[in-house]
Amino acid sequence: MSNHFSNEVDGQLKFYQDYLPLVDKTLKTDDILTDYTDGIVNGNLIEFKVVINDINSVLFQAIKYLSARRIKGKEIPKNILLVSLTNEKIYVFDSQEYLIHIEKVYFGGASVKTSGFSSDAPLEVLEYGQSQLDESRLITLLRSKQYTKINIDENCIVGWAERFYRENKGAKKSDFIGDHTGKVKIIGEIRKPEKLKEFINPYIGETNVQFQYLMDKLNDTLQKKNLGAFYTPEPYVQKSLELVRQAIKRVPEGNDYIILDRCAGTGNLEILMSDEELSHCVLSTIEYYEYKVLLELLGARGEAVELDGFPFSKRVFRLLVQHFHRHLAVVL
Repeated sequence: MSNHFSNEVDGQLKFYQDYLPLVDKTLKTDDILTDYTDGIVNGNLIEFKVVINDINSVLFQAIKYLSARRIKGKEIPKNILLVSLTNEKIYVFDSQEYLIHIEKVYFGGASVKTSGFSSDAPLEVLEYGQSQLDESRLITLLRSKQYTKINIDENCIVGWAERFYRENKGAKKSDFIGDHTGKVKIIGEIRKPEKLKEFINPYIGETNVQFQYLMDKLNDTLQKKNLGAFYTPEPYVQKSLELVRQAIKRVPEGNDYIILDRCAGTGNLEILMSDEELSHCVLSTIEYYEYKVLLELLGARGEAVELDGFPFSKRVFRLLVQHFHRHLAVVL
């Protein structure tokens, strides 16, 4: 028997009134209406339409919602349930099969520009208003708590970092992005998931260079407050380099010079420099993982003198004078 709803909201509320008590009596609609979706119930994303005429378009809308959740560091439900209210049908899809699309970044509302998407046939079609077996299967799905593991990249790592620090009080940056290279060999959560093992795949990158422009945002909350520093956009970097080059031109002939950057971060100013300019640089960063990325990005362009652990003082300056000629000095 078909239902007739004038809008999605009425049908959505009726659906939840009927089925939420059968799934979990403690669940309320306010608990599941999140991130602009029609509902996240355990391991299920649900999208309602009065009637579904174009399955591909509705599925693509759901995929966009899942993309946004991944970027925010939220788990990706395994099941996508597309509910056609009028004829009481549910089209069931597995989000794992669409991970390549979920891991893209979309702009604008999820419900716009959804035409042209092509999908495989649904795994199941449940006629929940006409078949007790299908209705029982629906309840089983809504109770399930399975999730699709996502791959960490530069688009989502900040969201997952914030979640990790929020759920693990006292955790440090090394606990999240640590690797087996360098002086501090702590294998972080992204490489060997434990707290997030149900939701993310291990990150296989040997180093953290992929996240070079995000290193400040990957600090734990306390470190962010202590450092108070954030990535400088490239137009500002280009202007800074222009001013540095003007200063170099004013150096009297026959004199040498140094370019002292006490807050080099991951070196986004120095990346734009010529090898000659870079050979005059003395760079400093207080944060170890920024320092590692700095060396990984710039070390190949010249021999680096590492002065690890020294405060910047007369002693350090004497060491720089001794080792500096045509070297890149990095002070941590």
